[in-house]
Amino acid sequence: MWSGKSFCTVKHMRVPRPRPWDVLFALAGAAVLAGDGIHRGTGSVGVAVALSVLACLPLAWGSQAPLTALFGTAAGLLVCLAVFEPYDTAIFVLAGARYNVARLGDRRRSLIVGAGTAIFLVTVIMIIATNNVAGDTGVRLGIALGALVIGDTVRTRRELREANRERDLRIAQQREQESRRRVSDERLRMARDLHDTVAHALVAINVRAGVAAHLHASEDLDGVLRDIMAVSAEALNDLRTTLSLLREADDPAPIAPTLDLASMTQLLDHAKSAGLDADADVKLNGRAIPIAVEQAGFRIIQEALTNVMRHAAASRARVTLRVEADALHIDVTDDGTGAASGAPSSGGHGLRGMTERAAALGGEVSAGPAERGGWQVHARLPLTSGKR
Repeated sequence: MWSGKSFCTVKHMRVPRPRPWDVLFALAGAAVLAGDGIHRGTGSVGVAVALSVLACLPLAWGSQAPLTALFGTAAGLLVCLAVFEPYDTAIFVLAGARYNVARLGDRRRSLIVGAGTAIFLVTVIMIIATNNVAGDTGVRLGIALGALVIGDTVRTRRELREANRERDLRIAQQREQESRRRVSDERLRMARDLHDTVAHALVAINVRAGVAAHLHASEDLDGVLRDIMAVSAEALNDLRTTLSLLREADDPAPIAPTLDLASMTQLLDHAKSAGLDADADVKLNGRAIPIAVEQAGFRIIQEALTNVMRHAAASRARVTLRVEADALHIDVTDDGTGAASGAPSSGGHGLRGMTERAAALGGEVSAGPAERGGWQVHARLPLTSGKR
């Protein structure tokens, strides 16, 4: 008796449904085989039709099981040749089966299976056929091998198209990843700029507010409040500009004005309005400073002055710019009380940000106590491209 498990296994072993174009090809093959046999008058019509249908029936699954279809059709054709001798059409039916083997397989399998079946069938035809038919064996062999060549060519071009599509897709993905990386890097740069701008403004506001808290009614309180309003308005404008750039992904062009060394006077004015005696000594010797170096230098000076105001205990700060040995040297010194005067607090990002900006240009930043007391930040930014 059949067990329930065996019955379920057999139940699910269904023959796949043939594809419409394979069924049409099988019917066409059966029709030409039967027509050839009827035309020759070598057998009854009923036998010719029945054997032709049985011989071409495997072709209905030629796209799903090309090898099985080839062997099944070859066996059926042998029977047809022995019974009603369809010599002219049998090789074309076989060529169709061989075409599917080459189109859906690989080249090694196509050569082995195709050559074997071609030699076998042509040999059979030469044995059972008349002399006239045997003389056309070369033509039949050419047809059989031509089906292999055409099928292999179709397969090769299909694989080439698929490889090109995969390559194009891979290139598109790489470009998209590179684009995302650039956007991420740009956003990181903008975030650093935003941090520098807002931090500088907030420190200045904090210092001004502290001054205002200690002013008496007779002193210039309105002037301090106006300074606070101007600094906060500028910071808000920078913040609004940066956020709008971050939101407009389709328009990467910056709309905020470029801040370079020419804008250093703004930093000194902010420091002075916060009660710090700040000045600058610029000796560029007529050298042209690249824009990237100017922008990095501005941000380094801004962060250094911010640290001086933030950590207080300093009444004077001096910014020195000089060009030596194809590099821009920046020194920001103050007269604070030792290392605490201009040093960023533990875990702060000020010195790290300055170091990263300088390193991006091949330069370096150092910070420590100055020789005459106070604190000094020194940066070296190469004027030529490439890291040193």
